[in-house]
Amino acid sequence: MEKISLKIFELYNLDAELNGVTNPQTGEVKLVGLLAEKLKLTTKYWLTDLAKRVAAEKAFIETLKEDLIKKYGETDRVGNISISMYINIVKDENDNIVSSEPNPIFIEFQNEFNALLQEEKEIEYKPITLIELENIESNDNYPTIFKLIEIDE
Repeated sequence: MEKISLKIFELYNLDAELNGVTNPQTGEVKLVGLLAEKLKLTTKYWLTDLAKRVAAEKAFIETLKEDLIKKYGETDRVGNISISMYINIVKDENDNIVSSEPNPIFIEFQNEFNALLQEEKEIEYKPITLIELENIESNDNYPTIFKLIEIDE
């Protein structure tokens, strides 16, 4: 096993590259994910192990994000907490937005969350070789996974 330091936003990318991305509203697959590709069983095992490690880190990061939302957000009548992106919203008679202003509280939240995304986390993984992936023919690109590939020259 080896360790690599990745920025938190790279962990989100790695999760998407491993598991894929689907638009929740339309069901459209945006990224298939490497685990959905045809792989040798040993390679799939180690990538699944990595996906579990990434998911655990991502879950921890999501709790930090929720804490930030609680810090900056407002609670509505039913207990939901949210942060409006805009304030002083003016709508016309057809309920179309005519004018609005950026919410300074949302900007503070966004700045703090963006700083969090730049922090680094160390993750342990089993190195993957190019030979293990050479038979994959994919339309997708996996730039974060490429950082984990061991190249034998």
